[in-house]
Amino acid sequence: MNRIETLKSRWRPEWSERSDLAKLNGSFQKSLHFIESLPTHRAKISGPGTLSPKGINETVRAAAAKDIVPDLRRASWEAEKATNSIKNQKLALAVPKPDKTDIAGAILRQEIRTMLRGLDHGDRVRLVMTDPEFLAASFEGPAALSGMTPEFRADLQRRMIEEKHGPAIEAMKETEEAIAVATAAIEMAVGTVRTECGFGDGPDFQFDRWMATASAAVEQEIAAEKAKMEKPATTEIVTRSSGKDLASDIDKMFAGLETYQFIDGKLTSVETQAAA
Repeated sequence: MNRIETLKSRWRPEWSERSDLAKLNGSFQKSLHFIESLPTHRAKISGPGTLSPKGINETVRAAAAKDIVPDLRRASWEAEKATNSIKNQKLALAVPKPDKTDIAGAILRQEIRTMLRGLDHGDRVRLVMTDPEFLAASFEGPAALSGMTPEFRADLQRRMIEEKHGPAIEAMKETEEAIAVATAAIEMAVGTVRTECGFGDGPDFQFDRWMATASAAVEQEIAAEKAKMEKPATTEIVTRSSGKDLASDIDKMFAGLETYQFIDGKLTSVETQAAA
């Protein structure tokens, strides 16, 4: 099984039927096409023997800059947007922070935390998991104020998220898998461009600069799109006494995914790691 067949086998058929993955699917399919078509194009123009190695490289680069690199940049942008969407969905699962302007509510939550500290472990957990007011109070301020350790509170939150949002979490994991496969195809296509355009093992800055120039127009499109996009409205995260925010706990359920994005014209691998 060659590398293209391996990528194709990793893309699940049902992903192609999902409307929310339509653009990502398009990016994946285009990347596979470029992996195959660019070597074929180079072989075709090399066949007659009328061009020097330099002439072949220049011809292939011109074709790639016009018809391939811009689409690869758009593909990476689609993967980046899909990744950001998943990130915001994860944050939306977090326990929302209480309204700090609600003085009466703050006093009530303080009383609740005092009560929680005086309960035995079982009653404390039962109230936190069944009563929204006790839940909000227990996730405000240091965990010790509610009679908990930071580690236990983090574990409690993960269990609550899994119980309440199990199907949503599974759907997000599947989407992340699709993103990983698509970005692997994009990275492979970029590697093919580098090789077939004659950059080979040359200095990275030469290839990076060429890629940046070839995708400059697309960068302007993306900048305009970003300017129009509204700032994602994500749930405010409760800060624990350990100084780590709730988002890092959620990420532990999704650790291990690699994503890729263009940085100065280069498709760069970014590994999402859970907080220690």
